[in-house]
Amino acid sequence: MRIAVSSSSFRGPLAAGELTQLEWLERSATVLGVDGVLPALEHFPRTDADYVAQLRKVAVDLGIVPFGLDAPKLLEPTAPPGTYEDTLALATGFGAAVIRTQLPQPGEIPPANFAEAVAAAKNLAKVAKAANVTIVIVPAPGTLGEDLAEVKHLLKDVDSAWLRAAPGATTDPSAFGSRDRFPALTAIAGEPAGAVAEGGRRGWVIVDAPPATPDPWGTISSAILAWRAAAP
Repeated sequence: MRIAVSSSSFRGPLAAGELTQLEWLERSATVLGVDGVLPALEHFPRTDADYVAQLRKVAVDLGIVPFGLDAPKLLEPTAPPGTYEDTLALATGFGAAVIRTQLPQPGEIPPANFAEAVAAAKNLAKVAKAANVTIVIVPAPGTLGEDLAEVKHLLKDVDSAWLRAAPGATTDPSAFGSRDRFPALTAIAGEPAGAVAEGGRRGWVIVDAPPATPDPWGTISSAILAWRAAAP
């Protein structure tokens, strides 16, 4: 079972300056023992090529995979021009295989917002294909993709292999189609170890701490130990 961690669970200490991005990377390797990382866009102090290459090198030197980037607002309709290109360039420089994101909110006219999201996702897919990076979309409450079925509905309209769903690792397998392929699944620390371990057989698992967790390091570390112990 391969596990990656996002810096999103550590936004508090990162925003307060109590933790740097490089320190988060080092502790993810030594404290959590993860296989890969997903730094969130908001946590990059710099995005120039030299710094991103340094971050990638540090990850590799620590023995962890620069698995992806976390960009939950990538498909927001208010994203400025060039956002997709800039984000994919950052992902390429970091060596990321995926970018994790979610769908925007339904808005006042959900059908119109859905059509707008499909158009945006098609444009994003073109840029992702050129960069050889897969976009994984997670179901999220309050968005156009509240559950896996809604995410898959939009992806069917987009019709691109470069956009995939990223369901929860504990999702009932009956919700998966025979052709479903998931570059990554997600799990929240504290979810049942056996179910997460079983789901983890499908691909990478991206772990997050529950919201407002006072000790994300301890919470995630304990979860990873339990999941690995339960892995077949």
